[in-house]
Amino acid sequence: MDVVRVLVLITIGCAIWAGWQLHSFPGGWRFTFSSEHAGEREHLTAARRKWRKAESTSYRRVAAARAQEHRAQTLHDERIRRAKEELQRVRWPGRGELVEARGAMSLHQHVLLIADEETPLARLCIRFEQDRQESHIYATRPDGAVRLTSFPNTAHEEGGVRRFAVRIENAVAAENTFRAQQKALAAQAETNLKEAQADTGARDAARLHVAQTTSLHKNDHRRKSARAELDAARKRWQSLTGKLPH
Repeated sequence: MDVVRVLVLITIGCAIWAGWQLHSFPGGWRFTFSSEHAGEREHLTAARRKWRKAESTSYRRVAAARAQEHRAQTLHDERIRRAKEELQRVRWPGRGELVEARGAMSLHQHVLLIADEETPLARLCIRFEQDRQESHIYATRPDGAVRLTSFPNTAHEEGGVRRFAVRIENAVAAENTFRAQQKALAAQAETNLKEAQADTGARDAARLHVAQTTSLHKNDHRRKSARAELDAARKRWQSLTGKLPH
């Protein structure tokens, strides 16, 4: 069974090769396979090989230039994207990243969530107290409103709650500094965005290089010469067989 399978595969392979040869060197079996016309076939093959080499070399230069342009455009777009994100973050910081969650409180970079109610950190006053049964964190807003959150000693170690309160106080200090600098930070972020949008030097140079390389590709004398030789070889084969090869 294996021998039969091998023979079938060999037969199929030979049929494919013969079909390709007939397609490459049209005109009939005598012109395609006989040793009498081996020279003409080799001449046409050499012309095709020279053309493919010239075309491939020239095209690779164009492809490399286009890849360079793509990289330059990608870097330009990425810089603008980062600048826009930074401006967005400075203008509308939102909650920010989660710092720590404990009980009903979740401390984020810019807000304190107390039972899912957002309390901005800016100018927030934090006080820690502890009794025999619970630890307490008082959060006093700038308008005087106070929120109390209690942590039972059975579920929360007093030292852990105290450290959490200190972390909130540090976050408040950082937020106060951020808010005081926000206007200047936003102005700098806007400047950075405008600079990123205006900095098109590398991208424009890459685009120019693509245009120049494409023009050279179209006017490459080696490519044109190889094409002329191939066309002459094809016509020579046509004059011999009556069939113009591809």
